[in-house]
Amino acid sequence: MTANQTLSSSAPKVRGGHAERSAQMRQRLIDAAVACLRRVGYAATTTQLVMEEAGVSRGAMLHHFPTKVDLIIAVGEAAALHQNRYVRRRLADAPAGMERYLLLTRATWEAICEPPALALIEIMMASRSDPVLGARFLSIAEMLEAEQRDGVWNLAKELGVRDRETIDRMVRLHIGAMRGLAIEMIFNGDRAAAEASISLLESYTRKLTGELLTTRLNDARTGFERGL
Repeated sequence: MTANQTLSSSAPKVRGGHAERSAQMRQRLIDAAVACLRRVGYAATTTQLVMEEAGVSRGAMLHHFPTKVDLIIAVGEAAALHQNRYVRRRLADAPAGMERYLLLTRATWEAICEPPALALIEIMMASRSDPVLGARFLSIAEMLEAEQRDGVWNLAKELGVRDRETIDRMVRLHIGAMRGLAIEMIFNGDRAAAEASISLLESYTRKLTGELLTTRLNDARTGFERGL
């Protein structure tokens, strides 16, 4: 290796090291904010509390997140990505087809019970009363919900379902029910009761999917008979 090659290969490592440390600090603050949101809620989660939780200086906080809303938006973005990635990883382990499709309800519930997603629920509720947060958070919520709808629809299409409107309604019902159960669980700590309700939701998914597939088969049969 020449001297020039040595310099060119070592220089990015210096920049990369700085970038890596900066990314680690940013993630440290986000993780601390998640912990605070889970423990005390949005109103009591101050930048000072997050700094203390993370064990960092005020300068470090201001460098990455000049305001509380900046920090909370970063938490929301990270939580939405975490939730979607968690579901994708769980589904990747299941065989394609009906088994993967039915696993989606359980995988989504597990993702919603993860600390980042529970913090995301706190942010959603807070965005109603904080207009600055609400204005900036709306796009995150829309992105998350659109990806959830598209993900379920793609799996449903693989099974042969063609009723997109019903699938979208099912997704909205499931997500609303799961968030409600998660909020209830935050207050009463009864995970077993929430799990029992999720089992009922899974049963409903199987029944509705069966009805959608049966309807499609009947429609196809009717169309074939008319064609004759």
